[in-house]
Amino acid sequence: MIVGAVMLFFGVNYLKGFNPLAQQDHFYGVYEKVEGLAVSNPVLVNGYKVGQVTRIEFHETGDGSLLVEFTVDQSELDIPINTKAQIFSSDLFGSKAIQLLRGDSPDYAQNGDTLIASNQEDITEAVRKELAPLRSKTDQLIAGVDEILTNMKKVFEDDATLGLPSTFESINRTFNTLENTAIQLDSLVIENRAVLNSVMNNLDGLAENLNKNNDELENIIHNFSDISDSLVAADVAGTMHKADLAFENITEITNNAKSGKGTLGKIIVDDSLYNGLVATNVELQELLDDLQLNPWKYVRVSLFGRKQEAKMSKGDIKRMRKMIREEIEAEENNTDE
Repeated sequence: MIVGAVMLFFGVNYLKGFNPLAQQDHFYGVYEKVEGLAVSNPVLVNGYKVGQVTRIEFHETGDGSLLVEFTVDQSELDIPINTKAQIFSSDLFGSKAIQLLRGDSPDYAQNGDTLIASNQEDITEAVRKELAPLRSKTDQLIAGVDEILTNMKKVFEDDATLGLPSTFESINRTFNTLENTAIQLDSLVIENRAVLNSVMNNLDGLAENLNKNNDELENIIHNFSDISDSLVAADVAGTMHKADLAFENITEITNNAKSGKGTLGKIIVDDSLYNGLVATNVELQELLDDLQLNPWKYVRVSLFGRKQEAKMSKGDIKRMRKMIREEIEAEENNTDE
């Protein structure tokens, strides 16, 4: 029975990690808190188990500090006197152990010495410290959002903003009107494409005629060169002063035109400008047609060699029709009287 009891004692302690037959050194540490450390928790050096905790009790000073006794089985392991016995989490589940952080002192701790005690910050505390600034920022953000929502509520409850829906509806109608106007302009351009092509063709004819009169143009350019030489010898300073005055007048005229003042301003803002341009375009076509039929009426050069016979242009025909119509109407009026 005695032998069985002895074997049972040694077997239970061996299962707990305690080997009574091995040479052991006992060390102590005084901790403010043990963070869940318990008897039989391992003692590690560089991640290798060298002993275990054998006893935990309150310190004899009575100040609430805890005295932890642990053993080190490796007698050949030298432990410097400034080695720290640190309580840390050995796994993600929060199991506690003591790790010996070896110091650099030339003196070594002896059996029964008290080592420097320390506690490693656990994962929960570390996460709490990392999240503290984020929580502060989140609180500030929530407060800012709450203030913005409060201000927006005040704005939309104000009498001045009650008309916003009707304003947005009016803006929508304005955009629809602009879209319809753009569609009408596209249709107008498509309808008058033939007229525009005719104008361009007439301009091509005019350019061809000018090309035929290249010699005359060179003579005109030479005359302009003589005029420019004369301008060089003129009073440039006075001319520039006059030009500055002219630019000031042009600026004033432009500002008046933008504000709708004066004749030019009325022309810009008046809707009849388009009708005038259309009429001018028709007259320009008639002029180009007459220029093409009777060029000698506008440019008298020896290039054509002989007197040209007058041909009636579309403009002449229209004017003749107008004169005939007026004569007929006058005759009818005289008859009625």
